[in-house]
Amino acid sequence: MDPLAQRLPVSTCLGWGIGSLGMSLMFSATGVLLLRYLVDYVGIGAALAGVLISVAKFYDAATDTLFGIASDRTRSRWGRRRPYLLLGGVVSAVSFVMLFNLQGAAGPALLPWLVLLVLLLNATGYALFNVPYLAMPGEMTRDYHERTRLMSFRVAAVAVGQLVATFVGPLLIQRFGGDADAHGTTAWVLAVVILLSSLLCFRGTRAAPAASSTPHALGFKGQLLAAAANRPFVLLLGVKLSYLFGLSMYIAVMPFLFVSVLGLSYAGLGVYFLFQSSLMLVSQPLWVHFTRRLGKVHAYYGATGIYCVAVSSWLIAAPGEASVAIMLRGAVAGLGAGGLLLLGQSMLLDTMQHDFELTGERREGLLAGIYTTVEKLSFSIGPAITGFALGASGYVASAAPGAGQPASARFAILACMTVVPVVSTIIGCLLLRGYRIDAGLAARSA
Repeated sequence: MDPLAQRLPVSTCLGWGIGSLGMSLMFSATGVLLLRYLVDYVGIGAALAGVLISVAKFYDAATDTLFGIASDRTRSRWGRRRPYLLLGGVVSAVSFVMLFNLQGAAGPALLPWLVLLVLLLNATGYALFNVPYLAMPGEMTRDYHERTRLMSFRVAAVAVGQLVATFVGPLLIQRFGGDADAHGTTAWVLAVVILLSSLLCFRGTRAAPAASSTPHALGFKGQLLAAAANRPFVLLLGVKLSYLFGLSMYIAVMPFLFVSVLGLSYAGLGVYFLFQSSLMLVSQPLWVHFTRRLGKVHAYYGATGIYCVAVSSWLIAAPGEASVAIMLRGAVAGLGAGGLLLLGQSMLLDTMQHDFELTGERREGLLAGIYTTVEKLSFSIGPAITGFALGASGYVASAAPGAGQPASARFAILACMTVVPVVSTIIGCLLLRGYRIDAGLAARSA
């Protein structure tokens, strides 16, 4: 039997999946906490902070494809991808500590440049790890449903990382005093988790199936054109760009909603993410089952409906919102987001296999790089628009929960939190209607 068509050992799935814990932790912590930290504690204006984050994301997006191609062509005793797990993990952990220790680090003229430099370093570490990492499962199995099972371990790790960043992180910040220095101390604790996750992933994937580098007849431009000819892949890029654009605004503006609109502390934000991350984690076997029964596209539609209901419900939130309402929103959002993340990642692996069948070339790194480039573009545009929206609406910078804000600022926060994420996710579903890879096609091409 073809070894790549058989069930992967649990140890291999766990070893690979745990790599997402640290990167998810870093991604979630910077996505949820960074904009407000820069605005309310470091003293960077909301619009400028959004621009700086966006510039770093654009840089990240521009380098992803290059890192993917480099990993496709790397030869080492550790394989093509695994050396990048070590290097990316170290750079990510170090830069994460620096990112949340910027208060008082420079004068007003130099501070924005220092912030940008550290943001670029952090983006480099994330790309070094994440692009080769995301290419690995394309080599590990050819089975259509096994790809979903393997990816469920990653989504579970993402949920745990998000839980540590958004529940434990805010609790630690409160425990350490709730000020700027508390953010820095918390960053040291979380950086240890980032580094350990990367080391465990490097060790845990030593026996994972891996493909050797194949000759690439096409140059860089030719490879990009060939990837553009992979219609399912291009459609999936559109789906992810639309969904993640809304998600980036949702995440960036959430601390402002809890503190400035609802009058709650980071503890309330932590409760929300506790339930969201927990449901993302425990729902993975359910989504794997639904995928086998309904197919990946129809399961994605179902996840979209659940997610949009949860996001829309923030329109009726009020100051002093009851904890049970926050818990319920978190649970429903986690159920929907768990499906969206799993199915999007699983379909990416299908398009990688489809590309190999079309071209005969192993270039999972290239496709993973393009895919993560789209992710970064989404997360570069979202914070910038959020920052400009807050600045234009008259948002008043303050670290105090419940500080007075004009009605225009509260309206801008709610719009970024509800309308944009729902519309962008639905647009992604409309694009997915043209996606044509299913279990039958995968079986015929295997």
